[in-house]
Amino acid sequence: MIINSGVSQSYMGSALYNEHGSRTEMKQRQQEAAAENRPYIPKGELYYSQCCGYDSKDIGEQMENYKQERNPKLVKCAYTPSMNFAPEDRGKLSEEQKLGIILEFAEHMGFAQNQYCVHRHDDKAHEHFHFVVNRIGFDGKTWDDGFSKRRVNEFSRKMELKYDLRQVVGKSRERLKQTGKDENFVSQNPYLAPLRKDIDEAILQNDDFKGFKKAMESKGYKVQTGFGLGYTNAKGVKIGSKELGEGYKKNEVDSRIETGRLSREQEREATRKLLIQRGIEEQQRMAEVREKQRLQELVQEQEREAIQRAKVAEEQAKQEKQKEQLRIIPIFQKRSGGRGM
Repeated sequence: MIINSGVSQSYMGSALYNEHGSRTEMKQRQQEAAAENRPYIPKGELYYSQCCGYDSKDIGEQMENYKQERNPKLVKCAYTPSMNFAPEDRGKLSEEQKLGIILEFAEHMGFAQNQYCVHRHDDKAHEHFHFVVNRIGFDGKTWDDGFSKRRVNEFSRKMELKYDLRQVVGKSRERLKQTGKDENFVSQNPYLAPLRKDIDEAILQNDDFKGFKKAMESKGYKVQTGFGLGYTNAKGVKIGSKELGEGYKKNEVDSRIETGRLSREQEREATRKLLIQRGIEEQQRMAEVREKQRLQELVQEQEREAIQRAKVAEEQAKQEKQKEQLRIIPIFQKRSGGRGM
């Protein structure tokens, strides 16, 4: 069970909405009734009324008259919660039990001694009730809405256990306990987990919604993007993004796709820069290798030249020695010939 709290400055406006819906809805229903030649049927069914009329106009006027008598300066004069039962809870409660929950809610919240009315809406998958409560009680005191969200959620958890209703969860159990924000029904739909997995994979693999939609269709889903984002699986089961929970609405899917695209783009840019850096480093390494080889070749060339010069010097020394020997021999021969004579 989920109960949403709210306040209003107009009894009449709230009562009209609870009975007829929005102006557009009321006009459409009136046109359909006229076209089909049948009586107009309001959107909301008056389920319970305490000390106020049975028509939204009468309810608004009576509450306003009471306010003018008791506290005409009160601006936010109406408390307007809505009580929502899970789709799976249809048929689980009798009408007496539903009325009992409504009366127990009034006692729990402290407006049992106030004017209030309750309309039932049946235009969605889940049954829900809309309240209009005059914040000015029969004792003339103004009903205190302090910590109303916490009180509302304490009541919801209590009713879930008492009547074995579908429970709700939130981002944080403590946050849910304190404020009731971000609460959702605990899902019993076996198709949700596989669908979330397929959506997550399609988001990671694509850079835009067009690609995402094509990927989902390749997995056997039909993707609807009219009013919100919805899916129909291969078995014909329709699942809306609201039922999937946080992160799966159209704007959230778009945001996740864009975040993934930017992340992949950044990774590609980082890889490109890394490759460029590695290329530069490789060029520098090759340049160092070439320079080292050049120096080695230069040293080897110098060594070869030194060896060659040594050989040339040795050859020249050898030739000089031979020339010297040739000069000595004739002189020796001349001296030897003279002694013989």
